[in-house]
Amino acid sequence: MVSPVRVAVSIIAAFGGAVLAPLLVYLGFSIPFPATALGLAVVVIVPALLCRSFTTASTASIAGILAGLITWLTLIYNAVTDSLIQMVSSILSLDPVLTYIILMAVMAPVSGALGLALPSGEKAVIRATLEHGAEEEAAEAAPAAEDEKKLEERVAEAEGVEEEVYVKCPHCGEPVPEEAVFCPSCGRKVKL
Repeated sequence: MVSPVRVAVSIIAAFGGAVLAPLLVYLGFSIPFPATALGLAVVVIVPALLCRSFTTASTASIAGILAGLITWLTLIYNAVTDSLIQMVSSILSLDPVLTYIILMAVMAPVSGALGLALPSGEKAVIRATLEHGAEEEAAEAAPAAEDEKKLEERVAEAEGVEEEVYVKCPHCGEPVPEEAVFCPSCGRKVKL
């Protein structure tokens, strides 16, 4: 299971990636490469790295992308016209706005596929925990083996000593060693 913090950060990153290109155009900034490409990379890579699961990574991407697109279309609406959008728009014969939306939507399953391809961090944690547990068990087993050895030595010593048998005192009813002449409790004579 992916931690909720990782999912939340993934959604926020996907939101930022979806809004990046329109926001840069809106603010009048220009960067030397297509801002859309940078946004698409963020939308794909961050959820994949953080979630490392197809379902969670693609769901986090979709949630962030939807929030970003809604924000773009309602608050800062402008056409994204960088070279990547123009090229794809001319190939697909679509409006640049629709092209941007389609590119973002396609990135969610790509993020999920990348997340699925990455090795899970939880597997490494589980493996380390199991190895650490095995080391602790071995450390605990050593004293237990020593205790067992001491117990066996005591049993061997006890086998050399005869077990004392007790009988009831006929006067007070307390246990009295079988060889005793007098009861240790009441002090009366037990044997004739």
